[in-house]
Amino acid sequence: MEPIANEATAPAANIKSDSLWRRMRRDRAFYMLLAPAILIVFVFAYMPIPGILVAFKDYKVLRGFWGSEWVGLANIEKIFVLPNMILAIWNTFWISLLSLVFLFPAPIALALLLNEVRVQLFKRVVQTLFYLPHFLSWISVIGIAYAFYSIYGPLNDLRVALGGEGTERIMFMAEQSMFVPNVILLNLWKEVGWGTIIFLAAIASVDPQLYEAAHMDGANRLQQAWHITLPSIMPTVMILLILQLGNLFNVNFELIYGLQNPFINFEVIQTIVFKFGIQQGSYAIATALGFVQGIIALVLTIAANYGAKKASGVGIW
Repeated sequence: MEPIANEATAPAANIKSDSLWRRMRRDRAFYMLLAPAILIVFVFAYMPIPGILVAFKDYKVLRGFWGSEWVGLANIEKIFVLPNMILAIWNTFWISLLSLVFLFPAPIALALLLNEVRVQLFKRVVQTLFYLPHFLSWISVIGIAYAFYSIYGPLNDLRVALGGEGTERIMFMAEQSMFVPNVILLNLWKEVGWGTIIFLAAIASVDPQLYEAAHMDGANRLQQAWHITLPSIMPTVMILLILQLGNLFNVNFELIYGLQNPFINFEVIQTIVFKFGIQQGSYAIATALGFVQGIIALVLTIAANYGAKKASGVGIW
């Protein structure tokens, strides 16, 4: 029986192999386009992986990578006794949660609204205005925020104009209570327009016959959006939600570090890593922190993917 099995499976394997090779030859132009992206991922995502071993060593620059003493999980234990670390973990989680609640649905809502605009010139102007902030660097956005909120900036001038000359000018950027709202608002202003591109593309792929059938059945625009557009783009929404949940402990370092000043006491994991790991030279602790953060992100992504597949049948693998 064994030779028969081999004879039966060998041609099938050859056919599969030939088919794969033929497909690769046929689509070689697409693979060539994909090659730079694969190379970048390999160089910047996979080649640094051996550096994770620094997290398990008492790394000394003068001793080098191989000469440093192996300390096991000692660096990971030290993470949780760092000053302000527990508060930084909570702050990171809090900002990520607020971002998920406010920033994730915003591009979907904006894309649905833009899809309903029938005047093409107005639609293109609005889209351009929403896209433009994405092309600003974060340091430019922070500079604009400082200018807008400054004592003699437009916001304080408006308050004085409305309240009279006796109105006190406020240093908004020095208010601790304003820090988190500023992070959310600036993120929303910069990225909401750019985030609509994926959802507008998903909406454009919806079969127009579905809208025609719904219109003939008497459905208005809101009902069509609720019963046709939203269910049609739900696979795209779920995939992006899974990826977003994987970044639940990853916040915008540039924005938060740039908004910090002597009046603000607000740390997140990334700022602790920068200040303790890079500025003070504790590379092993910083690597251990990044390693734990990566493990948490992996677990969250797997859990979100599992939950999404159970709930909607959509997943990234």
